Parts: sequence; structure tokens; C-alpha cells
Amino acid sequence: MKNNLSFNSSLSKFGIGLFETIKVKDGIAIDLNTHIDRMLNSITCLDLNINYEKRFLIDEIVKYIEKENIINKALRITVFDEGYNISIREIPYNKEAYNKGLKLTISPIVRGDSLIYRHKTTNYFENIYTKDIANKNGYNDGIFINSDGVILECSMSNIFFIGGSKVYTPSSKLPILNGTIKKRIIKICDELHIELVENEINISEISSFDFVFVTNSLMGAMKVTEIDKTEFNKENVIFNKIIECL
Repeated sequence: MKNNLSFNSSLSKFGIGLFETIKVKDGIAIDLNTHIDRMLNSITCLDLNINYEKRFLIDEIVKYIEKENIINKALRITVFDEGYNISIREIPYNKEAYNKGLKLTISPIVRGDSLIYRHKTTNYFENIYTKDIANKNGYNDGIFINSDGVILECSMSNIFFIGGSKVYTPSSKLPILNGTIKKRIIKICDELHIELVENEINISEISSFDFVFVTNSLMGAMKVTEIDKTEFNKENVIFNKIIECL
């Protein structure tokens, strides 16, 4: 494992690398296979000069968790041209946050169509900038939209809308990172016979929905109470059914 990075590294010079953030619960790395599969797929798709076997990365993560006696933390694995690194941090979501819900605003960055957005790269400036601007303006996070006003994702999460008996989420064909929890919720909706629609949702349409929630591997799923002064219901039966299965 590499803790020192040279200035000759493509990570230092150009921000070229990949990472995964994995929830460790009771000493177990949740969805570990799915996270590593996504990382390896990105290495292939982006033709990166990074060479690791799946078994090696999984074994290194498991050994790290055991050695450091990690119980409930967020674990990050980063891979790049000079090596790899594993680190841990606290999970930032607590009971108060789930009860209160999140307030979102639109990111000042208008996204184009790039394959880079479909991968969890270490070039995360747009995401960090968006979240920082949102926080400074009294919001928890920002939503990326494209030049046509189509909603893509938040800086740290995927987004879902509920209208009537249906769940809606931005299409997987859009330039977004389709998260591990998003994939699980799509499966849960299928198992519960809840109609889930993946399509293009314009920012002008959000007032037509009853409920909004966001997802990522650390938070699971969390309700959204407001998007730029448009308020949403704080409770929803369909959402409750979904989170019971997460």
C-alpha cells in the first residue's frame, strides 16, 4: 500500500485515478464485490495504466479491516499508476440527519456529456466545488443538470423522485455515476412490484412530484425536503417500503 505520492504520478499531475467509498458495518465491507467490479470495469473502459486483480484488492481490504479493527466506518480505496491506498473516515450521517432530511440546490456547473462522469475518478473538483457552494448557501448538496435542464445527479449521490405510485430516477444512459445503492433500489422496486421509471427529468418538472430522496453507499437512502425553495412531503409510504428492504 502506498502512502507517499511522487510528483511524477499521473494522480499528482493530472488527477488520474479511481476510488471507491465502501461502508464498513460490523466489520464487514458492504457490497465489496460490486464496488471492486465497478473499479475494474472503469480501468478497462478508460484504458488506465493500472493493473490489479480483483482477488488481490478484496484481500487487501479485508486484511486492512481486520488489522485496524474497523467496525463502523467509511473505507476508501484509491488506485493509480504508482500503486494503491486504503484509508478510513467517519460516516457523516446520523439519526438527526435522517429525521431532518436534506435541502438541495442547483449546481452552478452545467454539465456536458462526457464518459468521465460515468466513472468514479479521483478528478472530483466539480463535485467538491458544488457541495461547498451549496453548503455556503445553506443547502446540504447540489444537483447537476445539463444545458437542457435535465437532472443528472447530486455531487455525492443519485436522486429519485416519487409521484403517485411510481418511482422516477434519471436514466442510466445519462452521463452519471450509477451507484451501488441505486442498483439495489431498482432491484427492490422490481421485487416489491413498484413501478420504477428511468427517464429524463427536467428541473422544471420537480414540483409535480410528491417526494424526493437521494442515495449513496454510506447514507443508504435519505429524504429530500426542499430543492431551491420547492418543498416536498417529509413522509412517503413507498419510500418507507423501499428503505425497509435496504
